[in-house]
Amino acid sequence: MTDDEMTKKSDEAFAALQSAVSEAIDRKRRLGQYWVVADANGQPVKVYPENSVDSAAE
Repeated sequence: MTDDEMTKKSDEAFAALQSAVSEAIDRKRRLGQYWVVADANGQPVKVYPENSVDSAAE
């Protein structure tokens, strides 16, 4: 497999993951559930549908 082919496959996999995560977050938002993301320091943070945020490390 050439570097170009590997890059293309990697880009396709990354796009698929982005789409799946986007759909999962949208579903949680519509259901009124929170989700957890990492902040700039790598710490877990709860994100609520109404845009309030709590530290998940508590």
